[in-house]
Amino acid sequence: MPEKHQSFEIKKSDYVEITFNDIISFFKKYYIVLAFVTFVSTSLGYAGSFLMTKMYHSETILLPEQGPTSGGGFLASLAGLGGVSAIEKIGAVRTDLYPNVMKSMPFALFMLKQPVKDINNKDYKSLEEYFSEKPKTSFFGLFPASPAVIAPPIPKLPNNEILTLSILEEQKAKSILGLISTNIDQKTGIITIESETNDPIVAAMAVSAASKYLLNYVEDYRTGKTAREVVFLGKRMSEAKQREMRAEYALQSYRDRNRNAFLNVARIEEQRLQSDYTLAQSLYADLARKYEQAAVKVKEDQPIFKVLEPAKVSLQTSKPRRLLVALSSGFIGFIISLAYILIKKPKTEIAN
Repeated sequence: MPEKHQSFEIKKSDYVEITFNDIISFFKKYYIVLAFVTFVSTSLGYAGSFLMTKMYHSETILLPEQGPTSGGGFLASLAGLGGVSAIEKIGAVRTDLYPNVMKSMPFALFMLKQPVKDINNKDYKSLEEYFSEKPKTSFFGLFPASPAVIAPPIPKLPNNEILTLSILEEQKAKSILGLISTNIDQKTGIITIESETNDPIVAAMAVSAASKYLLNYVEDYRTGKTAREVVFLGKRMSEAKQREMRAEYALQSYRDRNRNAFLNVARIEEQRLQSDYTLAQSLYADLARKYEQAAVKVKEDQPIFKVLEPAKVSLQTSKPRRLLVALSSGFIGFIISLAYILIKKPKTEIAN
């Protein structure tokens, strides 16, 4: 029993009780070292921020239309009963899906083909060419500087709806998707499209191209079906017009040849030609009416976006944030120096 009690006393002595006064004493003892390391880390971080690539930010703010669609109050009331907000109208793209549209692969391929101009007034045929000539566009590089892995060629598929991309093309597309960000305010419906690159003009042109893509996408979604109907009715109307003209010519030609005809057979033929002409007239008039209605509906269904803040060229850098980099470096240096003291110094010395 005495041996067990002695063993317990030895284990208990291994623990050092630390009070608040001990912590104060510790920092008083090592504050010079901690302050020096923190100052050096802060200075190095601030100096290192000048080695980072300058980044420029550009954004555009859009306000979509609000209120009922051309379908009238009935559709609007149905939307309200179904829990659909005014900006998420029937037949329209839900606004909360806009960021998904701007993260799609077709959008990335569209952006890669957009022509741009840098701050030195040099024109580039596409964003892909710009980033290929300047691979290190940020601190980490937008595109990989190393050559792409050689992969076997991808066979061309007969279905145009299937995308076939090489490894390098897919890498560039994913990098472009990280270049553009889209945010939606669910309460107001305000859309903010942002871009950040190492060139202020490229950033502004990228934002402008991205906003145009979104507007065209929403417009095509809203009016695509009706627009195709307009094209179809236009072709049918042209055919109906030709048919009407042929029927009229046939009727008038027959009347010219048979002015003094008194035979019933001749009258029957004239009545048949007259019926064909009347039918052709009626068909053309009906198609023309539907064509005009569809054309008006296309105009009514076109989405309206008000540009609250256009994309602009900002010569003020958005990154690096030198003060934040310096403070972060100083904090990291402080933590590392504190950990070093706690690990390397004997416990008894720290306690004393």
